[in-house]
Amino acid sequence: MCEQRRWPTSHSLGRAVLLLALLVAAGPVDAADTGQVVLKNGSRILGEVKSMETGKLELSTISMGTIYVEWDKVIELTSPDYFEIELSTGERYYGTLNPAPGAMLGITLSGHTEAVAMLSVVRLRRLRASFWSRLDGSINLGASYTQSSGIGQGSLSANVGARRTKFEWSTDFATTVTTQTDQPDQTRASVSAGVNRLLPHRWFVIVSGKAEHNSEIGLKLRSSGAGGVGRYLRKSNRSMFSAGSGISVNQEVPTDGEATTNIEAFAGAKYSFFTYDSPKTTIMVTFVLYPSLNVGGRVRTQTDITLNREIFADFTVGATLYDTYDSKPASEGAKKHDLGITLSIGWVF
Repeated sequence: MCEQRRWPTSHSLGRAVLLLALLVAAGPVDAADTGQVVLKNGSRILGEVKSMETGKLELSTISMGTIYVEWDKVIELTSPDYFEIELSTGERYYGTLNPAPGAMLGITLSGHTEAVAMLSVVRLRRLRASFWSRLDGSINLGASYTQSSGIGQGSLSANVGARRTKFEWSTDFATTVTTQTDQPDQTRASVSAGVNRLLPHRWFVIVSGKAEHNSEIGLKLRSSGAGGVGRYLRKSNRSMFSAGSGISVNQEVPTDGEATTNIEAFAGAKYSFFTYDSPKTTIMVTFVLYPSLNVGGRVRTQTDITLNREIFADFTVGATLYDTYDSKPASEGAKKHDLGITLSIGWVF
């Protein structure tokens, strides 16, 4: 028997029209405004909490787009998304974000809520399922030319990385080409990849690989692998300082001569300083010492000092001072120092 179709009565039709009118009057509902930020001055901002690093809370909103809020101005934070929360002590928590009394942040996991001091939090990172959405990085491009000396220089660098609950990885590429009238071109290039296995109390295990070329110091190719341990000695919303050491094995191919295999120790440190007041500024200093274990008296160092300033959203201008030193270069008669500076514009993603 076929079921007889019933048309809506005037009463039910009226209720449907009323419901539709209420939905139109209320405006569209967007699922992105799932989080809430409460500031010290009482202001409330609705949006999607993205992350907090270097003292800046990133929030995606419907009406204002992506905004950044100074972390020390936040007294309450709510988000149903799953986050990794790192404290200045190196402790890491996982869960959703909820309000807690007394300038505290509530972290809820499996029905249990742990409260931590807001100002002790140095990093919030949403743990997203998509591989591409977890990537962070930057691209920088620079060029210069001096007519009086006939010296021209071009540079390109890029880095991409991501962080998970137990490890972080990164890849880096950089190249600089210098040309001068009546002189052969000088080139330096490097590509590297590394993984840090995160341990309790801010310790980490280092595993990395690198390939380098530098015609200034007579190096055609140096390919190396390294392993060691390190520790974040300081982590705050304004600065970060880490140090590590270990063993590196490399093979060098000089521009003149035979390839050699070398065993080196390494000890290095990295310091970063950030300001989130406009214009946002980052200063980074990296130093690595490589004393040779099989070539008597040979010592190598690599020093990089980088300054970046934001000119508008996600675009920066910067300068990098680099110094590569080798007390016994791979090629006879090659220079011991390669010192230079590059200027660039960049994009951060």
